Amino acid sequence: MAITLTKEDGNGLANANVYADQADAAQYLENTGRKDAWAAFSSAEKNAALIQGTDYLDQAFRNRFKGTRSSSTQRLEWPRDNVYDELGTLITAIPEEILNASIEFAFEAASSPLAPTPQVSDTGGQVVLQRDKVDVLETETRYAESRSIKTFRSYPRAQLVVRRWLKPGAGALTLRI
Repeated sequence: MAITLTKEDGNGLANANVYADQADAAQYLENTGRKDAWAAFSSAEKNAALIQGTDYLDQAFRNRFKGTRSSSTQRLEWPRDNVYDELGTLITAIPEEILNASIEFAFEAASSPLAPTPQVSDTGGQVVLQRDKVDVLETETRYAESRSIKTFRSYPRAQLVVRRWLKPGAGALTLRI
């Protein structure tokens, strides 16, 4: 069965599953120098990645976006009401950065899972290294120092694109220099 994209048009569609379609992604990725890498994926792979990228964006930032959802029946987090830019201008359309962030996540999703299932030991520790040696049998397993399990990877490029539309102090990204 073919994967069908329904692009959010700004009206709060109940069946939308992407912010950006293949044409949007191709143009954005060409503008950012990654056209050839994106072109290597099939149309079905691109569609799946665009849906995954949109889902990841909405789930990762759902409670941190500025404003409120425009409708209780819309499927995606955008459009939103009561969203203002840094100059105090009311934003009535879906910001371009939201489309671009969904494309950034889609680009990553096309080659690897955005939120892979972490490998956990029987005791609940997150495995960070598993090495087996065949000759003179040897096994090495390293666990994360913290007992908390990291389930989301960091995607700085996408997070930088979307940060303008997050509530102040939402803690989306910490840069250390």
